[in-house]
Amino acid sequence: MLRLAVHILLILLVGYIAAPILARAQVAPTSPPLFRFFQQNFDSTLVYENSGWLDAPDLLILAKQGREVYFFTYRSPYTYSQEDFIPGGLAHYFNEQEARFRTTIPDTNRYLLLPEVNVRNLAQIWQTLHPTQLWKVRDADPHPTGQICGVDDAETSILHFLTRTSARSASFYAPDFYEECEGKGFNRGQVIRTRNTLQNLLKR
Repeated sequence: MLRLAVHILLILLVGYIAAPILARAQVAPTSPPLFRFFQQNFDSTLVYENSGWLDAPDLLILAKQGREVYFFTYRSPYTYSQEDFIPGGLAHYFNEQEARFRTTIPDTNRYLLLPEVNVRNLAQIWQTLHPTQLWKVRDADPHPTGQICGVDDAETSILHFLTRTSARSASFYAPDFYEECEGKGFNRGQVIRTRNTLQNLLKR
């Protein structure tokens, strides 16, 4: 009986020690290093990703640590209109750098920036997004019966929800189009509102 009690105690002790390790191991092992950095250093992080046919990272990031909230961008500084004439071989250089950016795995590198924003209180912006409600967003809204909507070559809006112990995403293809065609949906409306809020943070 004593031997059994000791055996059970050892199992409980090993489980107690291993639990934090297992929890850390379950934190989005397939996420890019940039996401893992935010998980390790911030309590909660909201990432808006604009995904187009070029498949280049375009991220707006709102991260909260304690009472402080920070805004980051991770996007190419070399994107420009192909119709623009740039003398001196700069167009070729920009194209090379843009290609390099696309092959770089998102991480804490030179593309991660703290831009100037057009508000003073980012914590207030965080609250206006209603994070408790926002974290419930799923990438599915009911489609109206008999409603036929379709669009090609549109962009996808993705929200990534990161905490220290979990990570998940909600993806919406052409959210503005379907919001107009199918009618308002809670989840899709949330991603549109969040996208607009984060884009408006950038100083003009």
